[in-house]
Amino acid sequence: MQRYFVGAAALVLAACSDNTGPTHTGSVGVGFQIARPASSLVLGGDASQNASAVEATAEGLEITRGSDVLVITKAQMVVKDVKLGNAGCEADDDDADCPTLHVGPYLVDVPVSGADGARAAVPVAEGSYSSVRLTLHKVTSNDSADAAFRQANPDFRDISLRLEGTYNGAPFVFVNDVNAKLDVPLPETLTVDEGGGDVTVTVDFASWFANSQGGLYSPLLANSPGNIRAAVQNNIRSAFRAFRDRNRDGHVD
Repeated sequence: MQRYFVGAAALVLAACSDNTGPTHTGSVGVGFQIARPASSLVLGGDASQNASAVEATAEGLEITRGSDVLVITKAQMVVKDVKLGNAGCEADDDDADCPTLHVGPYLVDVPVSGADGARAAVPVAEGSYSSVRLTLHKVTSNDSADAAFRQANPDFRDISLRLEGTYNGAPFVFVNDVNAKLDVPLPETLTVDEGGGDVTVTVDFASWFANSQGGLYSPLLANSPGNIRAAVQNNIRSAFRAFRDRNRDGHVD
């Protein structure tokens, strides 16, 4: 989990401003975790036939849907510009007035065991926040801002996501260059006071490869340009949820 803290020196506070600046701060940590089975995608029809069965095993995250079995043994994402959102900082191209938790880009290892992801406490102006905003970031070959990240993580040139595992028993490595700004609403407002607070962002890997026929797309086929790749990319953009995590245990309290 140490790579979660790549670029820790670049953590900044860009607090929502009322022209006078914040006078009090709390601290907020953001963790990443696999989604609980109940949040797995169902694509029409009978839920018992279309829902994914998800289990964290010793081998990795096992996802069963129809006759297909996907086991994810490693899950990594490149993330940047993780922020908190509220009515005072509208979701626009800059989000300049939103409190920034992590600048990045940095590498997030999502624990496929279901454990809570690593967190870093960051000062944030006291107030109420309604969403978590983040960017899934494609690491480009010629961007000078990505140079240090590329050197530290050479496997991530021109991609933003990387999974390892098996699909119906055959090994795979899935990579994707999806580049997306996500505004993930919090079902319960996060109120930051002197005691601070924490939020957990969940990633529903079961929904990434779900198809309308009741099975799972092959990650290897999703590596190649075409309809399957496009469908998986759309699933990825919709697979993030967030909630206030008072006990840092990955459960809605």
